[in-house]
Order: sequence, then C-alpha cells, then structure tokens
Amino acid sequence: MRHAQAHRFVSRLVAALILAGMAQGLSACLESNHPGRMPQLGGVRTEVGEPKEFVRETRAAAPQDFIPVGVTPPARSLAPRDEKAAAALEKDLLADRQRSQGIANRPLPRSTYDGSIPPRPAPPPKELLPQ
Repeated sequence: MRHAQAHRFVSRLVAALILAGMAQGLSACLESNHPGRMPQLGGVRTEVGEPKEFVRETRAAAPQDFIPVGVTPPARSLAPRDEKAAAALEKDLLADRQRSQGIANRPLPRSTYDGSIPPRPAPPPKELLPQ
C-alpha cells in the first residue's frame, strides 16, 4: 500500500513540475511580466534576424499558395448574386425542404411479419451424420 502511495506522490510531483515549467515558458509570452526581460530570462530569443540570402531568393521566386499578412487579396472575378437570383435560390431550397419533410412524414409500410414463429427444419437422418 505504501508503495502505491509513494508512486502516486511521485507521479503527481512530476506532473506539477511539468505544469510549472510549461507555465514559466508560457509566461514569457505575456507582456505584463517584464516585457523585455522575461523572454531573455527564459532563453527565448525575441529579435527575428534577417533571413539568409538563399531564403530571400527562393521566397521571391517561388509562387505562394497563401496570401501573406498585410497583402490585400485580389478582387473576386464573380459578381455577387442579385436579388432575383437569390430569391430563385431560396425558392429552390424551400421546395427541397418541403419535399424532404414530405418524405420523412410518410407513413411506415406495413410489416409482412404475422407474429408466428416458423418451425425448425427437420434434423438430418442419422445415416448422414458423422460418426
């Protein structure tokens, strides 16, 4: 019993130490706790260095699959729907909803089960059974 209690105590102590370490690491992100000193005390670098030359060359030449921060996306090629098209779309959606509700509200078909249990099949003759 004492071994289980000691094991439980040690596991709780390890979990508490891990949580304390994570909290100390995350506290470096807060600006209320010594905004300039905390990341340095935690060993986190705060300044982003200039990228290497090969990085600048490849980023400028490669097509990007995303819109970078601070860049306005291009205008859309499709025009928004006018009121007439929106009304037609809403009419189609309402018709689909009513059709679905009609299908869901149909009465269930009658069951073919009459409540009787069919008899068991007759056992095979003893001559056909293995010995």
